[in-house]
Amino acid sequence: MQSRKIIVIDDEVMVADVSRSILVHAGHQVVCAYSGEQAVELAMASRFDLAIIDAMLPGMNGIETFETISLICPSMKGILVSGDVTRAMAIEAMDKGFSRVLAKPLQSWDLLRVVQGVLAESDLQQENIRLKKQVLKMQTLFERYMAPEVAAILLNRRDTMLEVVGEVQEITVLFADIRNFTFLVQHLHLQDSQKFLTEFFDLVADVISLRQGTLDKFIGDAALAIFGAPVSQDSPNQSAVFAAIEIQKGFETLRARWALKSELFMQIGLGIGISRGDMYLGNVGSGRRLDYTVVGADVNIAQRLASDTVVGQILITESVYSDVAGMIAVQEQKTRLLRGLEKKIRIYSIIPLVD
Repeated sequence: MQSRKIIVIDDEVMVADVSRSILVHAGHQVVCAYSGEQAVELAMASRFDLAIIDAMLPGMNGIETFETISLICPSMKGILVSGDVTRAMAIEAMDKGFSRVLAKPLQSWDLLRVVQGVLAESDLQQENIRLKKQVLKMQTLFERYMAPEVAAILLNRRDTMLEVVGEVQEITVLFADIRNFTFLVQHLHLQDSQKFLTEFFDLVADVISLRQGTLDKFIGDAALAIFGAPVSQDSPNQSAVFAAIEIQKGFETLRARWALKSELFMQIGLGIGISRGDMYLGNVGSGRRLDYTVVGADVNIAQRLASDTVVGQILITESVYSDVAGMIAVQEQKTRLLRGLEKKIRIYSIIPLVD
């Protein structure tokens, strides 16, 4: 058994010394106190893992002493001993945080058994706290590199990340791309470019979260988000479109504020493309580097739409339009042949809302 720091508190000097002798022989570090007040002074000078306390101490009784010392040593466990253990005393002791109640006279084998049991429970509690902190730290780290929804899925699985199997689902994808940002970078200090991008990505992340979407990734000066998976939604198309409108509005506010520092910001704008269709959601990559993401034609379509926009425009495909028609003002565009596609597709433009 690992050596622990134990305080024995008993006004009967012989009882306290015998208890100390038994516990020291078992490998523990033990000090004795003969009153509650003396025990508090010792606790102020040294932290203890366990307190063995006589119930009927002069002055501060055993339970009062334990409550006071526990304020100094919050993780300390307690064993209450008494020559007259009653049911009421045992209930009160447990309510006050004691782990066990022992009857006097103490038998060496019984004392060692109970002490070992209490310390084992303490070890288990401390290990659980350590593991919870470790999981929280890992979750926090995960969420800095991937969507919280994806982090939760991966952390809650019993298999390894390499064994996570993806599947084909119908998903709505939103791609937001800052137009002319390359021009801006050439004329700005890199620190200013980084600060602006950070504020833009904070805006995107907040809006996507509020609309119950999942932020898939940031790509240079663009952001990719999905709706309807891995968190299911009743109206993913509507959520994506309203998220796009809010992002576009927030971007204009952000750009105007930065334009007060430099007129160069008036040269940039935001284009957003939204599409919906069957796509694979799951691990993509190699054994060395994995990315939990979406793959499919509609991901490419959303990206192509964003790159085809004029500044401030939101373009959607027909699969998205069918769910938002009548809810917002939409203008049909000419059918287009997007780069990389074999057939022209029908495209619609969201008419900006006027405040």
